[in-house]
Amino acid sequence: MPDNLLPEGFKDEVSNQAAIEYKYKNIIIDLFQSYGYELVKTPLIEFSNQINKINTLKIKVKKDQKELSLRDDITMQIARLSSSRLSKKPRPLKICYYGEVVRDKGSMLRPERQFLQIGAECIGENSYLADIEMIELAYNALNSVGIKSISIELSSKVFLDKLYELIKSSPELDKIKSFIRKKDINGALELLENRNHKYLNNIFSCTGNLFDKKKKLDKLRVDKKNISEINNINNIYDIFISKYPDVNFLLDLTEIDDKNYHNSLRFTIFADNVRGEIARGGRYISNNKDNEEKATGFTCYMDTILRASSNTEETNKIMIPFDILNNRKKELITQGFIIETFFGDLNNIREMAIKKNCQSYLIDDQIIKLDI
Repeated sequence: MPDNLLPEGFKDEVSNQAAIEYKYKNIIIDLFQSYGYELVKTPLIEFSNQINKINTLKIKVKKDQKELSLRDDITMQIARLSSSRLSKKPRPLKICYYGEVVRDKGSMLRPERQFLQIGAECIGENSYLADIEMIELAYNALNSVGIKSISIELSSKVFLDKLYELIKSSPELDKIKSFIRKKDINGALELLENRNHKYLNNIFSCTGNLFDKKKKLDKLRVDKKNISEINNINNIYDIFISKYPDVNFLLDLTEIDDKNYHNSLRFTIFADNVRGEIARGGRYISNNKDNEEKATGFTCYMDTILRASSNTEETNKIMIPFDILNNRKKELITQGFIIETFFGDLNNIREMAIKKNCQSYLIDDQIIKLDI
């Protein structure tokens, strides 16, 4: 095998995408901080546990040592941090972060096994208003880097959990869950008792435009927990859509959470004609010592953001002689130029500027634009 090959799902980034990713990351983090979210940094390696065993890349250790994993997600790291070093901070605790994550396996929608996550978490607040702030913060972050035609899909495991509670003694429970995961309602109905058919049909009927599905959603008001969740979904939709009427709001109560730590409302953000989700978040429990804290947050996926952005990033690079004064360099940078130093014979500066994809060059203290 050639020495310069990389494992499947990993790559070197040698195009201008690395510079764009850096720029967009800073724009998004600056936005989070302007909303009062404090920036933290968590380690790439953690002790393995049941939550981070789903799709993690293990690190070989000696038999008598505790198993280690490369992080495949940062949200649970924030939950750990909030319940330890930040446990005494006033609630709600608002945290933002960025960092590379590594997955053991890619997926059809995201074959990449390493990518940058950027996110925000609000810990210690139960009100649905915190969910609205999270969705709005994600929406504004994506808009700030040129993403348009955004769709937001709401989901919640509350409704399927109610079904699983009703059939918990069924020997076919795992098969039923498998059919629902595959969105095969007929397969699930064949294994369900007739008395549960209507409830599952109502869950599957709540898939599509959220506004159009509100009456279908009302049919799931079978207990206090369902009623509360339906009210939250309606309130989130009504308040958000009043601010951003052009957003396409969707509902899918059959959507399964692959990370398995969200415990109620979830949201996923997509852009038209772009592979994979751009951001994902929702409700979860953060354990603060002996107390459980309600939390909500989201993660943006930078690889998808770069594919989805409609921004055109133009460079304004100028080639300059090596011996120009520092004050002149600073002046050019202030004017928006990216400067590249030329070390050779000035008779060749134009030719080199063209080779290096500069838009102009400096000669005799005059800026000469290149018409390329």
